Amino acid sequence: MEKYRHVAVIGIDGMGNFNLRTETPELDRIFSRGAVNPAAISMNPTISAENWGAMLLGATPLVHKLTNGRVSNEKYTNDALPSVFRIIREADPDCYLASVVNWNPINHGIVEDGFGVDKHTAPNDGELTEIILECVKKKPKFLFVQFDDVDGAGHSGGYGSKKHLEEIRRADSYTGRIYDAYKEAGILEDTLFIVIADHGGVRTGHGGYTDTEKYVYFAITGKGVKEGIIPYSETKDIAAVVLWALGLPLPVYNEEGFTSQVPENIWEGTKPYYRKPPEKAVIPSRETPGNIYDYIKKEDFSLLLHLDNELSDFTGRNEIKEEGTVKFYSNGVNSACGEFGKTGFVTADRVSLGKESFTLAFWVQTDTSVTEAPVIMGNQNRERQDSCKNGVTVLLGGDSVTLSIPGDGDCFNTAVSFPEESENGWLHYTAAVDRENKEIRFYNDFKLRHVVSIPDDYLTDCDTDLPFTVGNDGKGTYNNISHGFIFRLDDVFVLKKALTDEDIKALKAYYYGE
Repeated sequence: MEKYRHVAVIGIDGMGNFNLRTETPELDRIFSRGAVNPAAISMNPTISAENWGAMLLGATPLVHKLTNGRVSNEKYTNDALPSVFRIIREADPDCYLASVVNWNPINHGIVEDGFGVDKHTAPNDGELTEIILECVKKKPKFLFVQFDDVDGAGHSGGYGSKKHLEEIRRADSYTGRIYDAYKEAGILEDTLFIVIADHGGVRTGHGGYTDTEKYVYFAITGKGVKEGIIPYSETKDIAAVVLWALGLPLPVYNEEGFTSQVPENIWEGTKPYYRKPPEKAVIPSRETPGNIYDYIKKEDFSLLLHLDNELSDFTGRNEIKEEGTVKFYSNGVNSACGEFGKTGFVTADRVSLGKESFTLAFWVQTDTSVTEAPVIMGNQNRERQDSCKNGVTVLLGGDSVTLSIPGDGDCFNTAVSFPEESENGWLHYTAAVDRENKEIRFYNDFKLRHVVSIPDDYLTDCDTDLPFTVGNDGKGTYNNISHGFIFRLDDVFVLKKALTDEDIKALKAYYYGE
């Protein structure tokens, strides 16, 4: 039986529950007689794709397996775990459904194509709001909104900063306008109106499971909603709430599938909330056991990016220039990590590879969904036909990392596959280009995995007229050509020598102790 004719979910990316630290007159007005959970639980990891996917699919990230990279590159087509949009459409072929988001990967990789969902995006939340207001005039049965500027302010200015709170107040005003639009359309009395955040943040990143990352604001109002505090809810419960409100049967609770539930204390007569016994939260980020220079000599480095919420070269040699926005996440291997690719990359002005030996070393979060090879770093222009005549490029594949060095009009490419245990996890990659011994030694997770001999024709100059770039090719355009790749890196090192087996042991000791 239909409880409401319309449901609106207003998602505010990156707000967490930081709205409690500033004035939000519209949220206060809208939910003055609603049900509120000021500390709902975000999915772990506290990342956008994992949580918007959980809300729209009603499943945990371990089940839906969506990541920021995956939703950017792949269409969502899992028939066994349909989105709420698909479930509603199959129950009502003629209703109007709309998904209006600032972060378009939601529409690309979570909301299915082919089910008549009116999808829109815009470059900022102000423009997005104007589109939303037009959609409300069409009286949507289900409207999903995602504002993104709050998260952007958190990444650039810090979560809880003046800039972040200012953007929350702006999102508050947009939400008030949407709520009033439902009243103007004459459908507010038949609407369940929901506001929720996907995650919060710490410093300028998120992804871990600290309090300011995992606790999010969740509020709901409409006829029949009980005024008061919701004792417990998770972001994935949005799916169950939407379906229940529209009178649609919930999929059977299944730990390997749909686990969304209707939280207690919103309506009379709902089932008690089932909570699994709590598991100890694992916070993957940590501090290193010492200074890297205690393990590898400072003079051996030509670039050292720790990516701990900043883009400084710790050698002090390079001026680092940011193009676009490099976002930081707290769940790196060593404290925070950086997200690179289409959205942002950096150039270093004094990294020279030349005709000498060198080493490239970094942590990369592997992603088996990658079907085309984004450039992790390098100084080639990958768009040019003659790009292989000079320069170096490292590329990320779905199951390997490839190093490309120049030769006489050709590239010398070596792909090293991921160890099975690194699938969709963090992998440490080292390529030691040893010109003296005419070989390249490849290490995965500090183990020697592959050695190749370098033909004489490929012992050429590895410098170009382009800067050494981390997160793209030297031109800064390759990763934007097709899907717009994004990926995460941690601790990017460029060294002026080919690391030996003993050096790799020292590097491993830096991360794991003696």
